[in-house]
Amino acid sequence: MQFRIHALLMASALLCSGAARAQDAEVPEPAVSAPAVEPAIATLLDTDAHELIEGTNAFSLDLLRAVGQRDSNLIVSPASVSAAGGLAYRGAVGETARQLQQVMRYPFEPVRTLKASGAMMDTMSFSGPGRDLRTANALWLQDSMPLNEPFERDMATYAKAGFERANFKADPEAARRRINQWVSDATRENIEELLKKDQISTCTRTVLVNAIWFKADWLAPFTSGMTKTEPFTAIDGRKTPLRLMHQSSDFRALKRGSVSAIQLPYKGREVALVAFLPDDYDDLPRFEEKLTAKELANWFDALDRTEPRETLLSFPRFKLRWGTDLSTTLKAMGAPLAFSNDADFSNMARLPYPGGDPSERGLKISHVIHEATVEVDETGSEASAATAMLMDMIPTGRHRGPPPPPPFVFRADKPFLFLLRDLRTGLILFVGRYVQPEPN
Repeated sequence: MQFRIHALLMASALLCSGAARAQDAEVPEPAVSAPAVEPAIATLLDTDAHELIEGTNAFSLDLLRAVGQRDSNLIVSPASVSAAGGLAYRGAVGETARQLQQVMRYPFEPVRTLKASGAMMDTMSFSGPGRDLRTANALWLQDSMPLNEPFERDMATYAKAGFERANFKADPEAARRRINQWVSDATRENIEELLKKDQISTCTRTVLVNAIWFKADWLAPFTSGMTKTEPFTAIDGRKTPLRLMHQSSDFRALKRGSVSAIQLPYKGREVALVAFLPDDYDDLPRFEEKLTAKELANWFDALDRTEPRETLLSFPRFKLRWGTDLSTTLKAMGAPLAFSNDADFSNMARLPYPGGDPSERGLKISHVIHEATVEVDETGSEASAATAMLMDMIPTGRHRGPPPPPPFVFRADKPFLFLLRDLRTGLILFVGRYVQPEPN
């Protein structure tokens, strides 16, 4: 099986906005619940990084429920959205920071969250036979525009972000091409045009970019000769022909009530695809609605504790592409201030700056662009994610025993939820749903 997320991206434009207010309200630290992480892996991260992962996983479910229609296919990378948002969060102040923290489920104040994010990102880089995981951050700044020294220091120290200069005022198109080339290189050419022509302008001042790239072979690949065209029951009850792959192997799988779950590891066992399959074709929306962060952690813990068992697995081959502007979604989720003329990102940069335009008074988010594609077949998996935050100017042993149990049957010929999960840390890298075949 090959699982490719060729283009998963989010661009959020932070634009200078009117006379941005400086607010000094203390940002609270919300309580979050912990997902299951294997004890041997826990030593990779400190307590703060674990709490950030818990918050990011909770945000994954929030975003899953907030975007798209429940009766449509979807693929998103909340981990990339959260990572890029964390760069902006480090520069936010007061109520702007509080709203971003609440919506993105950041567990701490901005500096502590960024430090935890850096520790988490340090684990998101490995290479071995048949698998690779990479992530990177970069900042693109308007020529001559200074960042606040503490913000710039933290970007280099914790976010490991590279700094580039661009002249957005004089040639925004040249800057857009350079940023897109960086993203293309970081995602092994899977995301070639993160930023469209109307998303960089002469008002742009800073672009914050995160990229994630994953590629791996399945630990137990499918045999192409076993793949057959069979009916898939879509969310509306219609039956449509689809290429369904088959194999018999040992997997961690279980059933609770009317929902089955399975964990399909990649080579190296660092990452796995986890799928949730309700018994009835129209039950996925109800499962998603009731799935809390705590319940998801319980599912993960149960899968981790379940011994691999003989499983008859059927899984579809498919291709998906999904994209939207998430700005309206994030505002509705509880962060409208960051998109308004009252936004305060003054911990990132103070405008106007010496030599700059005195009419540039602050920063705000204008767009959150997200796009993704996924391809699934028999061999392995590839996933890419990119997130860009654009900051623009704003005017103003064996023995004989009982017979073995019958094999577990996991037949995904109806709607299911799937996640790409880092087994070492518990972080959800990607989340999606497949509810109906799409036209070729």
